[in-house]
Amino acid sequence: MLQEYLLEMSKTLAVIPARLASSRFPNKPLEEILGIPMIVHCFYRAKYCIGIDDLVVATPDEEIFELCKKLDFEVCMTSDKHERATERAGEVVEIYEKQNKYYENVILLQGDEPQLDPKVVDQLIERTEISKNGIVNLIHCITEKDFNDLNVVKAVINNKNEILNFSRTLIPGNPDKAFRQLGLIGFKTEFLQKFIDLDPSIHEVIESIDMMRFLDNDIKIEAFEVDQPILGVDEKQHIKLVETYLESDKYFLDYKNKFLK
Repeated sequence: MLQEYLLEMSKTLAVIPARLASSRFPNKPLEEILGIPMIVHCFYRAKYCIGIDDLVVATPDEEIFELCKKLDFEVCMTSDKHERATERAGEVVEIYEKQNKYYENVILLQGDEPQLDPKVVDQLIERTEISKNGIVNLIHCITEKDFNDLNVVKAVINNKNEILNFSRTLIPGNPDKAFRQLGLIGFKTEFLQKFIDLDPSIHEVIESIDMMRFLDNDIKIEAFEVDQPILGVDEKQHIKLVETYLESDKYFLDYKNKFLK
Protein backbone atom coordinates (compact mmCIF):
# COMPACT_ATOMS: atom_id res chain seq x y z
CA MET A 1 0.00 0.00 0.00
CA LEU A 2 2.81 2.41 0.94
CA GLN A 3 4.63 1.60 -2.29
CA GLU A 4 1.49 2.40 -4.33
CA TYR A 5 1.11 5.70 -2.44
CA LEU A 6 4.70 6.69 -3.20
CA LEU A 7 4.25 5.84 -6.87
CA GLU A 8 1.16 8.08 -7.04
CA MET A 9 2.86 10.99 -5.27
CA SER A 10 4.27 13.69 -7.54
CA LYS A 11 6.96 15.98 -6.27
CA THR A 12 5.72 19.53 -6.63
CA LEU A 13 2.37 21.23 -7.15
CA ALA A 14 2.33 24.97 -7.89
CA VAL A 15 -0.88 26.87 -7.12
CA ILE A 16 -1.77 30.32 -8.46
CA PRO A 17 -4.63 31.73 -6.35
CA ALA A 18 -6.70 34.39 -8.11
CA ARG A 19 -9.89 36.22 -7.18
CA LEU A 20 -11.73 39.24 -8.52
CA ALA A 21 -12.78 40.71 -5.16
CA SER A 22 -9.74 42.82 -4.28
CA SER A 23 -10.43 45.90 -2.14
CA ARG A 24 -7.49 47.85 -3.59
CA PHE A 25 -7.80 46.69 -7.21
CA PRO A 26 -11.07 44.93 -8.13
CA ASN A 27 -10.97 42.46 -11.07
CA LYS A 28 -7.17 42.59 -10.97
CA PRO A 29 -6.43 39.09 -12.39
CA LEU A 30 -8.28 39.97 -15.61
CA GLU A 31 -6.60 43.36 -16.05
CA GLU A 32 -4.78 43.37 -19.37
CA ILE A 33 -1.03 43.90 -19.50
CA LEU A 34 0.27 44.41 -23.03
CA GLY A 35 -2.99 42.88 -24.28
CA ILE A 36 -2.88 39.76 -22.07
CA PRO A 37 -4.83 39.26 -18.81
CA MET A 38 -2.62 39.30 -15.73
CA ILE A 39 -3.49 35.75 -14.64
CA VAL A 40 -2.52 34.47 -18.11
CA HIS A 41 0.95 36.03 -17.78
CA CYS A 42 1.36 34.30 -14.42
CA PHE A 43 0.38 30.88 -15.77
CA TYR A 44 2.46 31.08 -18.94
CA ARG A 45 5.56 32.14 -17.00
CA ALA A 46 5.17 29.39 -14.40
CA LYS A 47 5.11 26.84 -17.21
CA TYR A 48 8.79 27.62 -17.86
CA CYS A 49 9.70 26.27 -14.40
CA ILE A 50 11.58 23.00 -14.58
CA GLY A 51 10.73 21.89 -11.03
CA ILE A 52 6.92 22.13 -11.25
CA ASP A 53 5.18 18.81 -11.86
CA ASP A 54 1.62 20.17 -11.88
CA LEU A 55 0.38 23.76 -12.14
CA VAL A 56 -3.14 24.95 -11.31
CA VAL A 57 -5.06 28.20 -10.97
CA ALA A 58 -7.30 28.27 -7.87
CA THR A 59 -10.26 30.64 -8.04
CA PRO A 60 -13.77 31.22 -6.66
CA ASP A 61 -14.80 33.20 -9.75
CA GLU A 62 -16.57 31.90 -12.86
CA GLU A 63 -14.92 34.49 -15.14
CA ILE A 64 -11.43 33.35 -14.23
CA PHE A 65 -12.48 29.70 -14.33
CA GLU A 66 -13.94 30.04 -17.84
CA LEU A 67 -10.89 31.93 -19.16
CA CYS A 68 -8.60 29.19 -17.87
CA LYS A 69 -10.75 26.47 -19.38
CA LYS A 70 -10.77 28.29 -22.71
CA LEU A 71 -6.95 28.35 -22.68
CA ASP A 72 -6.65 24.72 -21.49
CA PHE A 73 -5.12 25.79 -18.17
CA GLU A 74 -5.58 23.45 -15.22
CA VAL A 75 -8.02 25.28 -12.93
CA CYS A 76 -9.76 24.42 -9.67
CA MET A 77 -12.93 26.09 -8.41
CA THR A 78 -12.54 26.89 -4.71
CA SER A 79 -14.63 28.45 -1.96
CA ASP A 80 -15.39 32.18 -1.98
CA LYS A 81 -15.04 32.24 1.83
CA HIS A 82 -11.22 32.24 1.96
CA GLU A 83 -9.53 35.36 3.30
CA ARG A 84 -6.01 34.09 2.54
CA ALA A 85 -4.29 32.81 -0.59
CA THR A 86 -2.68 30.07 1.50
CA GLU A 87 -6.12 28.78 2.52
CA ARG A 88 -7.11 28.61 -1.16
CA ALA A 89 -3.96 26.60 -1.96
CA GLY A 90 -4.74 24.29 0.93
CA GLU A 91 -8.23 23.62 -0.41
CA VAL A 92 -6.73 22.63 -3.77
CA VAL A 93 -4.50 20.07 -2.04
CA GLU A 94 -7.54 18.65 -0.20
CA ILE A 95 -9.50 18.41 -3.47
CA TYR A 96 -6.62 16.66 -5.20
CA GLU A 97 -6.12 14.21 -2.33
CA LYS A 98 -9.76 13.12 -2.74
CA GLN A 99 -8.77 12.33 -6.33
CA ASN A 100 -5.77 10.30 -5.06
CA LYS A 101 -3.29 12.95 -6.24
CA TYR A 102 -0.59 13.63 -3.66
CA TYR A 103 2.38 16.01 -3.54
CA GLU A 104 5.50 16.31 -1.42
CA ASN A 105 5.77 20.07 -1.92
CA VAL A 106 3.34 22.88 -2.68
CA ILE A 107 4.55 26.17 -4.11
CA LEU A 108 2.33 29.19 -3.59
CA LEU A 109 2.68 31.56 -6.53
CA GLN A 110 0.66 34.76 -6.91
CA GLY A 111 -1.91 35.86 -9.45
CA ASP A 112 -0.69 39.45 -9.25
CA GLU A 113 3.03 38.93 -9.98
CA PRO A 114 2.96 38.78 -13.79
CA GLN A 115 6.70 39.20 -14.27
CA LEU A 116 7.88 36.40 -11.97
CA ASP A 117 11.16 34.80 -12.99
CA PRO A 118 10.80 31.03 -13.56
CA LYS A 119 14.42 30.52 -12.47
CA VAL A 120 13.62 32.08 -9.09
CA VAL A 121 10.67 29.71 -8.66
CA ASP A 122 12.96 26.77 -9.43
CA GLN A 123 15.40 28.01 -6.77
CA LEU A 124 12.52 28.11 -4.29
CA ILE A 125 11.50 24.55 -5.19
CA GLU A 126 15.05 23.27 -4.69
CA ARG A 127 15.25 25.03 -1.33
CA THR A 128 11.88 23.67 -0.21
CA GLU A 129 12.90 20.12 -1.05
CA ILE A 130 15.84 20.28 1.38
CA SER A 131 14.33 22.62 3.98
CA LYS A 132 14.31 21.46 7.60
CA ASN A 133 11.72 24.11 8.45
CA GLY A 134 9.18 22.87 5.92
CA ILE A 135 8.22 26.45 4.99
CA VAL A 136 10.40 28.70 2.82
CA ASN A 137 9.51 32.32 2.07
CA LEU A 138 11.41 34.31 -0.55
CA ILE A 139 12.71 37.71 0.54
CA HIS A 140 14.56 40.50 -1.24
CA CYS A 141 16.55 43.56 -0.13
CA ILE A 142 14.20 46.49 0.12
CA THR A 143 14.42 49.89 -1.52
CA GLU A 144 13.79 53.03 0.50
CA LYS A 145 10.68 53.74 -1.57
CA ASP A 146 9.25 50.30 -0.80
CA PHE A 147 10.27 50.62 2.84
CA ASN A 148 7.88 53.57 3.19
CA ASP A 149 5.06 51.84 1.27
CA LEU A 150 2.44 50.27 3.56
CA ASN A 151 1.44 47.90 0.75
CA VAL A 152 4.87 46.27 1.02
CA VAL A 153 5.30 43.55 3.63
CA LYS A 154 8.60 43.85 5.49
CA ALA A 155 10.41 40.93 7.11
CA VAL A 156 12.82 40.76 10.06
CA ILE A 157 15.36 37.93 9.85
CA ASN A 158 17.54 36.37 12.57
CA ASN A 159 21.06 34.95 12.30
CA LYS A 160 19.69 31.49 11.53
CA ASN A 161 17.93 32.79 8.43
CA GLU A 162 14.55 32.44 10.10
CA ILE A 163 11.82 35.05 9.87
CA LEU A 164 11.09 36.67 13.22
CA ASN A 165 8.33 39.03 12.14
CA PHE A 166 6.39 40.48 9.23
CA SER A 167 4.75 43.89 9.12
CA ARG A 168 3.50 46.50 6.71
CA THR A 169 4.89 49.16 9.04
CA LEU A 170 8.48 50.47 8.90
CA ILE A 171 10.53 47.64 10.37
CA PRO A 172 13.28 47.15 11.42
CA GLY A 173 13.73 50.93 11.33
CA ASN A 174 16.52 51.29 8.77
CA PRO A 175 15.74 50.70 5.07
CA ASP A 176 19.38 49.77 4.44
CA LYS A 177 18.94 46.69 6.65
CA ALA A 178 15.42 45.72 5.62
CA PHE A 179 13.87 42.99 3.48
CA ARG A 180 10.55 42.72 1.72
CA GLN A 181 8.51 39.56 1.72
CA LEU A 182 7.89 38.17 -1.74
CA GLY A 183 4.67 36.32 -2.48
CA LEU A 184 6.40 33.08 -3.43
CA ILE A 185 6.31 30.52 -0.61
CA GLY A 186 7.27 26.86 -0.60
CA PHE A 187 5.66 24.30 1.72
CA LYS A 188 6.20 20.72 2.57
CA THR A 189 2.60 19.60 2.16
CA GLU A 190 2.23 18.67 5.84
CA PHE A 191 3.04 22.27 6.82
CA LEU A 192 0.46 23.67 4.44
CA GLN A 193 -2.03 21.35 6.17
CA LYS A 194 -0.89 22.76 9.53
CA PHE A 195 -1.78 26.24 8.28
CA ILE A 196 -5.29 25.06 7.37
CA ASP A 197 -5.75 23.32 10.73
CA LEU A 198 -4.80 26.43 12.73
CA ASP A 199 -7.29 29.21 13.43
CA PRO A 200 -6.56 32.67 11.97
CA SER A 201 -4.23 34.47 14.38
CA ILE A 202 -4.43 37.96 15.81
CA HIS A 203 -1.47 39.44 13.91
CA GLU A 204 -2.47 37.67 10.70
CA VAL A 205 -5.77 39.55 10.84
CA ILE A 206 -4.29 42.88 11.96
CA GLU A 207 -1.56 42.89 9.29
CA SER A 208 -3.46 40.89 6.63
CA ILE A 209 -0.37 38.67 6.22
CA ASP A 210 -0.93 34.91 5.86
CA MET A 211 2.39 33.81 7.32
CA MET A 212 1.74 35.50 10.67
CA ARG A 213 -0.48 32.50 11.43
CA PHE A 214 2.67 30.39 11.64
CA LEU A 215 4.71 32.92 13.59
CA ASP A 216 1.91 33.52 16.11
CA ASN A 217 1.94 29.76 16.74
CA ASP A 218 5.75 29.57 17.12
CA ILE A 219 6.24 27.71 13.83
CA LYS A 220 9.50 28.64 12.14
CA ILE A 221 9.68 30.01 8.58
CA GLU A 222 12.92 29.84 6.61
CA ALA A 223 13.93 33.00 4.77
CA PHE A 224 15.49 32.56 1.35
CA GLU A 225 16.99 35.70 -0.12
CA VAL A 226 17.05 36.10 -3.89
CA ASP A 227 18.68 38.78 -6.04
CA GLN A 228 15.79 39.09 -8.48
CA PRO A 229 13.12 41.60 -7.36
CA ILE A 230 9.51 40.70 -8.08
CA LEU A 231 7.02 43.52 -8.51
CA GLY A 232 3.56 42.73 -7.20
CA VAL A 233 0.66 44.61 -8.76
CA ASP A 234 -1.15 46.09 -5.74
CA GLU A 235 -2.66 49.10 -7.48
CA LYS A 236 -3.62 50.06 -11.03
CA GLN A 237 -0.65 52.42 -11.31
CA HIS A 238 1.70 49.41 -11.12
CA ILE A 239 0.50 48.13 -14.50
CA LYS A 240 2.67 50.60 -16.43
CA LEU A 241 5.75 49.57 -14.47
CA VAL A 242 5.16 45.91 -15.28
CA GLU A 243 4.53 46.70 -18.96
CA THR A 244 7.84 48.55 -19.16
CA TYR A 245 9.59 45.51 -17.69
CA LEU A 246 7.85 42.97 -19.90
CA GLU A 247 8.34 44.73 -23.23
CA SER A 248 11.89 43.38 -23.46
CA ASP A 249 11.45 40.26 -21.33
CA LYS A 250 12.54 37.04 -23.06
CA TYR A 251 9.73 34.93 -21.64
CA PHE A 252 7.04 37.40 -22.70
CA LEU A 253 8.51 37.62 -26.18
CA ASP A 254 8.32 33.83 -26.37
CA TYR A 255 4.77 33.28 -25.06
CA LYS A 256 2.91 36.40 -26.20
CA ASN A 257 1.89 34.89 -29.54
CA LYS A 258 0.19 31.98 -27.78
CA PHE A 259 -2.46 34.41 -26.63
CA LEU A 260 -2.21 37.25 -29.15
CA LYS A 261 -2.92 35.22 -32.26
